[in-house]
Amino acid sequence: MIKVSENNEYPVLDNEIRKKKSIHVPLKYVDEDVAKSIEEQIEREQKETKKEEPIKHPFRFAGYDPNVVDFLRRCGTKVQAKEIIDFMEKKGEINKEDAKKIRKQLTKEGLRSFGTKKEKDHYFRT
Repeated sequence: MIKVSENNEYPVLDNEIRKKKSIHVPLKYVDEDVAKSIEEQIEREQKETKKEEPIKHPFRFAGYDPNVVDFLRRCGTKVQAKEIIDFMEKKGEINKEDAKKIRKQLTKEGLRSFGTKKEKDHYFRT
């Protein structure tokens, strides 16, 4: 293993050495075709490791105002969902007609009819 500089004179190089994966190629003689195939394999593996998830903009949800469905998708039970509907109606976020329709959908089709459950940190992973 390569020893990394302790006084960190070359921080970028040190960082690259720490992250680099070891690539082992046997030191026996190989013909040109085998050498090319090894080289192609190494290039493919390097390309695959470079395929990373795109960087997500930290403020992509800035200004987003969640609606009643967003809150219902966080619920784990129908009782919680009913409390959310009652609260949103009382607060004036939804009107009586919409609250009635949502309650009817909850009763007939179930809680997951509003979408899959949004787990903790949903917006950080989306």
